[in-house]
Amino acid sequence: MLRELVALEGRFAFLRARGTWWWAALGVGAVVRVALVLFTEGTLDVPIWQAHAESVRKFGLVGYYERQEVFNHPPFMGMAMAVGWAKAIGLGVPFAVYLRAPFALLDLGTALLLSHALRDAPHRHLVFAAYWLNPLAMLLSAYHGNTDSAVAFFSLLAVVAAGRGRAIAAGAAIGVGLWIKLPVVLAGPALFFALEGARRRLKFAGTALAVAITSFLPVMVTAPALLVSRVVAYPGLRVESPDGTPIWTLWDLFGLVDRAPESLRGLLDGAMQGHAAANSMLCLGAVVGVAWLRRRERGVRELGFSVLAGQITFYALNHNFFSFQYFAWSIPFWYFAPLAFVVAATVLIGGYLYGAYALFCGDLLLRGKWDFYAFASWPRWLLALRDASLLLCAGSAITWLRSSLTRRGFG
Repeated sequence: MLRELVALEGRFAFLRARGTWWWAALGVGAVVRVALVLFTEGTLDVPIWQAHAESVRKFGLVGYYERQEVFNHPPFMGMAMAVGWAKAIGLGVPFAVYLRAPFALLDLGTALLLSHALRDAPHRHLVFAAYWLNPLAMLLSAYHGNTDSAVAFFSLLAVVAAGRGRAIAAGAAIGVGLWIKLPVVLAGPALFFALEGARRRLKFAGTALAVAITSFLPVMVTAPALLVSRVVAYPGLRVESPDGTPIWTLWDLFGLVDRAPESLRGLLDGAMQGHAAANSMLCLGAVVGVAWLRRRERGVRELGFSVLAGQITFYALNHNFFSFQYFAWSIPFWYFAPLAFVVAATVLIGGYLYGAYALFCGDLLLRGKWDFYAFASWPRWLLALRDASLLLCAGSAITWLRSSLTRRGFG
């Protein structure tokens, strides 16, 4: 039966075509997202975004960049949220609804785009349903309350364009994605190296830069240093529980560092501090390295996997400058990976985030008020899911890196 399911043969052959099952999946995913948008409050990011929107409206974009160091979003999103907050007030719609509804709808675009990317594959309709019903995709698009789902959409749009040789369209997708959130740039190296010829690469990079600048230009002219320090050079936040438990770092894996002999403490502390200091360069350098190794993988599916390999390597190497919603960047790209990874990531990473969110809001249906700081120490089951998720990312990154090195004749 498992062989038939994987091959979509026999009793599972109906999954090759859209039918009642597909429309049912579409309906269920839509209902869950609507329920999350309308009947939950979301995470702490919702009131944070509301404060950003109110302050941009009050002080102006440059004025707010001057006042708030942690406002790291590109100018376009700052202005869009300020306008959205005013419209929400005028319409009497809760800001939490106004903030999350567009990204829940955009997630449908991502699912359709993913199906389109696999248009020649017999399982493309099944992949649509799998992504659309993925609990983590639902959680991060319709519940969380941030812009990270847009990173996935524009990265995937760029991959589809580049995989079909459309360098300018791929660059435009990356450029528009940069209006919303900078991590869309993580897809850039894989596309740049995979495009054949200097002319195509120049078109891709030049278009991405030109499109991005149209959004950044007003602030670049009036306050370039402020834009660089607040947005471009933003390193991420260290997110930890009140007792110092990090939400994501290899240095806390299964408590091994804490249990290390005292004679090694100085060495380990120095290594952790060095990792923290070089975190951004290390992560970005690894993404570029993975992209270069896979530069001859040029089809849509191959490019999608290259982007995923870079993103997973970024996750594995990141030293606690991390937020839960960062996983939204990679979820559609999971479906370019082997089935074992898709299943493991859905169970482990999905279980980790859903478990954390349900714990923090005190309700399995996520209807409670999010209170991250109410739990000074985390239960062991949640730490186990975190560490298993980390091991999955680290192990996958190492396996895929070794495979790329071997295929290039380095091993």
